[in-house]
Amino acid sequence: MKTGFKRSALVRVAVALLAVAAPALSGCGKTDYAKQQEQHQNEYKVIDDGLIQAYLTRHNITASGYTRTESGLYLVKISDGPAAGENIKGGQQADVKYVGRYLRDPATSNNYNETIIFDNSTDRRVPCGCLSVTVGASQVIKGWDEALLLMKKGDRKLLLIPSYLAYGPTGSGTIPPDEPLAFDMEVLDVR
Repeated sequence: MKTGFKRSALVRVAVALLAVAAPALSGCGKTDYAKQQEQHQNEYKVIDDGLIQAYLTRHNITASGYTRTESGLYLVKISDGPAAGENIKGGQQADVKYVGRYLRDPATSNNYNETIIFDNSTDRRVPCGCLSVTVGASQVIKGWDEALLLMKKGDRKLLLIPSYLAYGPTGSGTIPPDEPLAFDMEVLDVR
């Protein structure tokens, strides 16, 4: 009951902010559809950030334990690779081991059940139990591409990805629209 109230209050605040900001956000020459998409994304920036902040609070992760990028992606350090290692660069191939979870249970709007795993690299049945991606080549969601550029071989981080850097308003497969996601990701190799 208490969580539902917080979410409801968060949505009301987001809608109020958008009502005030909408005239300033609407640009000349934009189609109505483009304006609606921009408004929708701005609304979910507020909602997703609130859901991610609630996740951090539930898990007692303080500001010193995470980095928030300008885009709204959160990276929580689990373990670092070798100090001498360099960050991955665009165009490099990275082998990553990961577990993808929801920040909340999509079946109930007020239940934050992050125990639901929707994807796991070990399910790919490859010897490394990983996924190989070319970083920056749009082979993965935007949040992954951005996070990988901030990681190096051996790093393990928890990525808290807002929906607009994941699958956005359309969703994908079992991932519902506008769903923020959490990935426990480890970089196994870079070449």
